Amino acid sequence: MYGLRLLRRPAVRDASLTVIAVVLLATRLIQLLDVGRERLAFDFKWYWTAAGAVVNGGSIYSAQQLSGSYAPQGQEGFLYPPPLAALVTPFYLFSPTDPIPAWMIWALLAALIAAASLLALARDGRLSERFATLRGRRVVLLLVAAFALPEVIDELINGNVHLYLLGLFTIAWLGVRRASRAGDAAAGLAIGVATVIKIFPGLVVFWFLVTRRWAALGWTVVGAVALSLVTLPFTGIQPWLDFPTVLANMAAPLDPSASFSPTMWLAPLLGFTVARVLVTLAGVAVVAWSAARQDPRTSFAVAVLASVLITPALWSHYLSLIVMPLVMALASGVSLVLLALDYLFLSAEAQSALGGYAWILSRAVPTVGELLLLVALLRVPAVAARMRAVPEPA
Repeated sequence: MYGLRLLRRPAVRDASLTVIAVVLLATRLIQLLDVGRERLAFDFKWYWTAAGAVVNGGSIYSAQQLSGSYAPQGQEGFLYPPPLAALVTPFYLFSPTDPIPAWMIWALLAALIAAASLLALARDGRLSERFATLRGRRVVLLLVAAFALPEVIDELINGNVHLYLLGLFTIAWLGVRRASRAGDAAAGLAIGVATVIKIFPGLVVFWFLVTRRWAALGWTVVGAVALSLVTLPFTGIQPWLDFPTVLANMAAPLDPSASFSPTMWLAPLLGFTVARVLVTLAGVAVVAWSAARQDPRTSFAVAVLASVLITPALWSHYLSLIVMPLVMALASGVSLVLLALDYLFLSAEAQSALGGYAWILSRAVPTVGELLLLVALLRVPAVAARMRAVPEPA
């Protein structure tokens, strides 16, 4: 068809992509502005409340969490290690009576960190050399595509930590790329801090182990211990004594309908605990296989993606982190058609017209998208051992 043949022309293709990008971004901005106040900062309010407890000498964990089994949905309490509460105290002090102004600053910083991270990953992967569409200022199309994903918008609305983790993961990868002592230190410190903030980045610590990056592994311990010690005078020792109980008492979510977690898909068949253990072991095995057989860029992307997939309650906004393995997949040579299909799956949202079958678009299709990306990365051809060194890009 003549119209489709026109897309072979760079000018027509770039103009079409620009129009699509503008429409996508405008749609997401309208959705963001249409969110009710009660939905804004849904997760950030818990961070803000915990920070208030740190400032005012209260407990950051609730009696409900400490007294017995609880579901990580609608609970009155904080779900993270104590240092995060201390890190959020400046935001609480900025607006101690209303979390919304503090959330606005938090979300803006998260968006800036995400944008800077994606540009750094694109530069590291030399995407402008691989794809004419991303040359020069047109690299902004990559940012538009990322921020147009429902998962990223959901993350900004909720005010969770995943875009901050994206920044730490990016620092870690760029440190690995440098293949130097300074790079190992940066990589290890970033993952150490990320793991203390939200535990699941610890799977990247395992990647350091199986790829024999001993210096980065050591710096991970330094980063985790340093953050814990620096924040200890603010949090005190009691939250650290309470946190193991908070983890042990955590049960399965009451309503898994919004969860993309493989664990929650398997839980009705196997039980929550068995499913959680099997998915975690599968994630560890996948990372070990990839680290042994694939190039560092691809295997690091696999480790980041697997770390998200093994979380037992994988809500939509957790997948905002998927933009990193998506960009790294581009640099690893994964098929553009396959990545476009994956992006389409991740963009699926609930449609009320489907009635009782709305879960197909709202939950099943994005789950297929996350698993499709994992399979696509694992299909990247293995490399010879001599190619495993990762020199600093020129």
